[in-house]
Amino acid sequence: MPNRNGCGPSSSSYFLIDKNYQLTFFKIDSPNDLGSLLAKNPVVGESVVEIIAQQYRSRLSSLLARCFEGNCFSIEQRLSVFKSNDLIFHIIFTPLTVNKRTDAIVCTVVDISSSKGVINMIKAYSHLTSHQLRAPITNILSLSTITNYARLASYDALKISQLLNDINVQAVKLDEIIKVLNNMLNKEDHVDLFDQLSPKSDHNHIVLVDDDVVTNKLHKMLIRKHHSGKRIVLFDNPQKALTYIQQHTPDLILLDLHMPEINGWKFLEMMEELHIFIDVVIVSSSIDPGERSKAKSFLSVKDFYTKPLTIEKVNQLLDH
Repeated sequence: MPNRNGCGPSSSSYFLIDKNYQLTFFKIDSPNDLGSLLAKNPVVGESVVEIIAQQYRSRLSSLLARCFEGNCFSIEQRLSVFKSNDLIFHIIFTPLTVNKRTDAIVCTVVDISSSKGVINMIKAYSHLTSHQLRAPITNILSLSTITNYARLASYDALKISQLLNDINVQAVKLDEIIKVLNNMLNKEDHVDLFDQLSPKSDHNHIVLVDDDVVTNKLHKMLIRKHHSGKRIVLFDNPQKALTYIQQHTPDLILLDLHMPEINGWKFLEMMEELHIFIDVVIVSSSIDPGERSKAKSFLSVKDFYTKPLTIEKVNQLLDH
């Protein structure tokens, strides 16, 4: 069966899991196709948790629990194979919901190892357009709203406003082109809704985590202008941010994804390992639907905003 990129055969396995976490149906061409994912050959009626290998059990069990809450998402997982190259799988969790009640889950495991080269190329393109190119554009879009601030009153505000408006128009045009290109690559993907935030009135202590110092300062200025009573703490070092969060327990974290050393995904994994469950909103230049889907697999992530952060998005987060 050809894969979606037309790069030769790919294998898919399917597992139907009931609300008691028992396996009610499965289809596997060969257990060896799943590498080290399974601890033993599956049998209908067995607990699916017992079938999963120990090293993956905790993570996959957590994702199954999230799926039974009605969430649909996917992850990419690398699996080791004895005396062979690692396998790379796309694992999709789909709830079967009737009358708002999820009675079963379909777990689809797709081997993408053979097409990884093309997938990496597409992801590199998507990363380039979503991050490398959009990052400076989103800063331009943010800077173009700076005339909202009273400190410019002593300057020729009209000329400054005209100049920034011209910059903004060009940035918007470039941004729209990038979105079109990404939609062409991801035309089959759809956007899922995220869980609801905790009550907004509780979000008085906010931590901003972004390796771009300018972005952090702009976001702080935007929040402070319209929500002056909020306590806002900035970090361009994710490790220091994590230490602070452990010690001070803020109400909300605005988190960038693509940072050096500790990226947003690793940051979220470290939060889970430390049993820190604070509302997180991803604020990223990414417009990749795959990253939105991946974000849904983390319990703390409540929304995913694309940069630039705007007053409308801030009010959506913080207004009572």
